[in-house]
Amino acid sequence: MTVAMNKIKTVLRKTPLFGPLKWLAALLGRSTYPLPFSTVIAAEPFLERAVARIGHAPDPDRHDEQFYSYFSEIWADGYEEGLVRQYAAYLPHIPKGSAFPFLDIGCGAGEFVQFLGTHGIPAQGIDSNATEVVRAKERGLDIHHADALSYLEAHQECFSGISMIEVIEHIPLESLAPLVSAMFRALTPGGVLLLETINTKHPLAFHSFYSDPTHTRPIPSDFLVFLTQWHGLTDVQVIYTTPLAFTHEQRLDPSRAYFSYAVLGNKPMASSH
Repeated sequence: MTVAMNKIKTVLRKTPLFGPLKWLAALLGRSTYPLPFSTVIAAEPFLERAVARIGHAPDPDRHDEQFYSYFSEIWADGYEEGLVRQYAAYLPHIPKGSAFPFLDIGCGAGEFVQFLGTHGIPAQGIDSNATEVVRAKERGLDIHHADALSYLEAHQECFSGISMIEVIEHIPLESLAPLVSAMFRALTPGGVLLLETINTKHPLAFHSFYSDPTHTRPIPSDFLVFLTQWHGLTDVQVIYTTPLAFTHEQRLDPSRAYFSYAVLGNKPMASSH
C-alpha cells in the first residue's frame, strides 16, 4: 500500500494538479505545504499605527505609562471593527434599564464604556494607568483613576454589571480570587460579571499572550469558570469570540477555533455570600 501511494505521489508531482492538491491538503489539516529554508518580510509599522490612532508622537523621554497606551494601539486596520463585533456579542447578556451603572475595570481609553453608552446603558470605568484615564476623559467618559480592589470595596452592591476585558491575564494569580470575590460583592443582586481573556486552547494563544510584557500568566477557561462558581456566581456560561480556525477539525471544536473567550455569570437575586 505504501509503495503504491508513493508511486501515485510521484506521478502527481509531475502534473499541474500537485500544487493545488498540496494547498488543499494543508487547508484541511492533512499536510503541510513545503516552504523555502528562509524568507524575509517587512516588520509591521506598529509605532506608526499607534501614533496615528492617538494623534501625537510619544514624549521624547518615553514615559513608562505612555508605553502601554501606544502598545495597545499597534493593531492593523479593522481592529476597531473587530472590537465592536466582540462587544456586540456581549450586549444581549448585559442588564438594560437598571438604576445602577455598569462598571468596566481596566477600561483603558474607554472603548467598552463608550460602546455601552451608545446603546443606552449607563457605564463608568476605572483604570490604574493615568495616561489611559486622560485619554478616556478626553472622550467625555465617566472614567476614574483607581485601584480595582479598593474601588470595589468602597462600592458594595453598586453595579448592575462588571466587566474585565483582556485584563485578568495582567493580574497575579494570588490576587485573582480576592478580586473576583470583591466584584461579586460590588454587584447588585441579579448583576452580571463578564471576564474576557485569551483562549489558551487556540494555537496562537501563547504568541499573543507573551507579546504583552505586562501579562503575568494565561488563564484557562476551566479554572476561570470554577473560580466564578466558587465565589457565588450562577448560570455561568462561556462565550467564544473572534473565530480563527486553521483546520477543519479545529473549526468543529469551538473551544479551539476562537481566539478569545469570556466567562459570564450572574449574582443570585437573593444572595447569602
